[in-house]
This record gives sequence, C-alpha cells and structure tokens, in this order.
Amino acid sequence: MDGRTNDIDDGIARAILADSKYEQLRVRRFSYFKQPIPRKLAWQGALLLALSLVAPIALAYPDSVATLLADGNPLTGSPVIAIVGVFTVGVELLASLGHVAVAAVLVRRTSPLSRQRARDLLALEDVASLLGLGTGAVGVAVTVGYFLLGHAGAGAISRYVAMGGRNPFDPSGTGVTVAAVAAAAFCSGVVLLGLSRYLDARL
Repeated sequence: MDGRTNDIDDGIARAILADSKYEQLRVRRFSYFKQPIPRKLAWQGALLLALSLVAPIALAYPDSVATLLADGNPLTGSPVIAIVGVFTVGVELLASLGHVAVAAVLVRRTSPLSRQRARDLLALEDVASLLGLGTGAVGVAVTVGYFLLGHAGAGAISRYVAMGGRNPFDPSGTGVTVAAVAAAAFCSGVVLLGLSRYLDARL
C-alpha cells in the first residue's frame, strides 16, 4: 500500500513541477474525474465490454423468457431495453470523442498552453468524463440489470409489470436487436482500450 501511495504522490509532484499548465491544473483542482485521459478511456472501454455481456446473458434465458423475444431467439429480438443500450453506446462514444479531442490538442501542441487554454480543455474533459463515467455507467447498469432480470423467470417479469413497471422485453419497434447492441458495445470497447494504450504512450 505504501508503495502505491508513493507512486501516486510522485505522479502528483511531477505534474505540479511540470511546465504544462494543463497538468498543474489537473492535479490541483477539485474534481471526481481528475484521472489521466488514457485511464478514463480504459474505464469507458471496460464499461462497453460489460455492456456487450447482454448477448451471452440473453442467450442463457430460460425458454419462458426467450419466447418473449422475436422468434424465441434472444439475439434477434428488439426489446425496449435494447434502446437504452444503444443510447449508452452513443453516450460513451460521444464522451470518448471529447477525451480524444483534448488528448489530440495535448499531443500536437508545439508551444506551452496558456492557463486559460488549459482551463478550457479541462472543462471539456470534465463534461466528457461526466457523460462517459457518469451517465454511461448508469446506462450500462440499467441495461445489464434489466437483462439479468430475465433470469428470474417470466413470473418475476410479470410481477415487475404488475407493480407498474413497463415490460423491458416488449418489442421496441425500432429493429435494434440485442446482437447489434452487443456487437456495437464490444467493438467500441476494444477500440477505446486500444486508444487508451496508444495515448498512454504519447501523453
């Protein structure tokens, strides 16, 4: 534990002593999302990979739940909850664009950033972090949570609906399938993990 604490302290000290106004402001300001951009991209990638688990979760449904989806095939069904999954993928990709945009400025800069420019970049980064690690994380939890509800059986779903909830497995009418959500989440997650590794070596 002491070694890890020392590593964190050394990283903060290096940032404060660095010439970069961005790094100085990043470690000194109060923020729940003051981690380096590569780490946040890695977390976003992990969230998207977690979201892609909806495919194997759905494939393991009991027959009583699988029949609620199109043709009894969980992967080709287009339930309402899949729309939340699509929204979550979109939020994570939008957030990653914000993070990558900030990283691109830092990598390509040819002269030191002004304090105001550094503040502007950190403001954009905060918005991206809030979207990706806040809104996106909630979206993943809600989507995966509802898919897991299917493993409680059709009776549990009926009781949930009876309490006033909407059946998450009702047809969405959009044609967005469970397989499409899982594939988009998996591919996006892999790309973000790759970007995280790349930027970790450049920043």
